[in-house]
Amino acid sequence: MYYALVGYGVGNKALCEKLIRMGHKVFLSEARFLSDDEKSRLAEMNVLFEDGRNSPKICKADVIVVSPSVKYNHPVVSCCLEKVLTDIDVVLNIKKPPVVIAVTGSNGKTTTCNMILHVLKAFGKNSYLCGNVGEPIANLLDIESEYVVVEMSSFQLYWSKRLPIDIGVLLNIQPNHLDWHPSMQHYLQSKLKIFDFAKYKIFNGSEELIKENIKLDPTYYAFEPLSMDNFSSVIKYNGTSYHVNNDILLTRQNLENLSAVLKVFSLLGYEPKDVLKSLENFNPPRHRMEFVARINGITFIDDSKATSAAATISALENFTQKKVILILSGRSKNEDYSALVEQMKSKVKHVYLFGEIVSAIENILQLEKFPFTVVENMKQAVYSAFQMATRGDVILLSPAGASFDLYKNYSERGDDFVRVVQSLTGVEG
Repeated sequence: MYYALVGYGVGNKALCEKLIRMGHKVFLSEARFLSDDEKSRLAEMNVLFEDGRNSPKICKADVIVVSPSVKYNHPVVSCCLEKVLTDIDVVLNIKKPPVVIAVTGSNGKTTTCNMILHVLKAFGKNSYLCGNVGEPIANLLDIESEYVVVEMSSFQLYWSKRLPIDIGVLLNIQPNHLDWHPSMQHYLQSKLKIFDFAKYKIFNGSEELIKENIKLDPTYYAFEPLSMDNFSSVIKYNGTSYHVNNDILLTRQNLENLSAVLKVFSLLGYEPKDVLKSLENFNPPRHRMEFVARINGITFIDDSKATSAAATISALENFTQKKVILILSGRSKNEDYSALVEQMKSKVKHVYLFGEIVSAIENILQLEKFPFTVVENMKQAVYSAFQMATRGDVILLSPAGASFDLYKNYSERGDDFVRVVQSLTGVEG
């Protein structure tokens, strides 16, 4: 088989090595210029390649494997769409594990996938996390795994054609990635594709947008976001009360994620009490409503993973008083920030802005007469917020934008926030 790989990121690098080892012919096309080390590795594998462009040579292949960053209207790929797959399609069709659980949604994908993996491991199941998080899915070709949990982005779903999914989960839909998708409808249809492939389909029954766009049949299972009894640690699931012995699970976002996880494991034949027990020592991935420090009675929370307005709205729903000083930064995804500003009115006392997001939201804040300050970087934002804050306030980094204007990724941005907060111990406030 002759494969053309478009893009040489982590996923395609791993896939390239596996395909060559299996005896397939591979041609690599990368729009950026490859490093000397990358070129040397490709030469060692006898892989023909081009860099600095994507030429029509890719259309000569039997299968074209695109990286998630390749846009839907790519001028060359658009000419041979019938051949296009993702690395997830390719790997799962070469070697499908017994159970494939795929998760998508605008928010909560990574945490939910990690919850599912944590529970599987607690139950002694041989399991593996991959896709948009975790290890490259190509590594599955070298190992045996009973359960595979795949996080799927809208980009991956858009390009996918042959996904053998046993359980597909759609957590939620809010505007996101509108810098990649030409419209909200395009984004929505990409997310809904997970149900085209899944034998059993789990969806958020509280979201009208999802319900309006699916045709229910016995393979669909709705979950409802959980709620606590009077802010206690007791939740109700399917009419039964359960005590949750992990405060991390009791944020608004994680109660939604937890409900989806409980539905997944009910399909797999497990009792809610056993799932909740296994999650007592669960810690979410970093930079998701992560407690950083409490200094002079002021709490610092790192939610750098909130790369959209919808994610920041969800973060603010965890607070009941106007005690939040919010830090926004990053690159806008062509979103309408009006709903975020409306949410801020009852939760946020001041906003600090830096990065490209300033041009996207500054005018709205001015029109709404919302108090804000533009600063140059994370250090200025944190130090200024700390000087303004009073005991009982929360300084929240929940940026509402992608990190790529100033950082390599959201983790680097979150680490910068943590580093600056840790330096505050010597600051009077």
